[in-house]
Amino acid sequence: MTLGQIAGLIAALAFVALVVFLVRLLFQLEKIVLKLQTTVEETNHTIATLTADLDQIAHQGDNTISKTNELMDDINGKVGKLDPFFQALENLGNSLAQATDKNNHRSKNQKMMQSAATMASKLALWAFKSYRKK
Repeated sequence: MTLGQIAGLIAALAFVALVVFLVRLLFQLEKIVLKLQTTVEETNHTIATLTADLDQIAHQGDNTISKTNELMDDINGKVGKLDPFFQALENLGNSLAQATDKNNHRSKNQKMMQSAATMASKLALWAFKSYRKK
């Protein structure tokens, strides 16, 4: 065997080693690509599921907001109807307070007026609190 043949044999063996290495690398790469493909499919499925769930949640949120707006309109209307009642109670309290101021020299009348004003104020507060609880 000549020196050129030995060099050719070494080059052939190196080429075979390179091919074996590349084949192993390609097999590993194939496994990675298959796992990546599976992961992408699972991700797409998850995204589709999440999108459907989020659409449903958004629809329910819209319904809830709509019903809340209707409820607030109803409450505002009812509070508006009660405004004259509270205004009358306020006027009664003011009138009683003025009467109390005019009759300062009569302690008996003053105590009675203060008691009536206090009762009117308490009645107004109780009515307001009772309404708000409903």
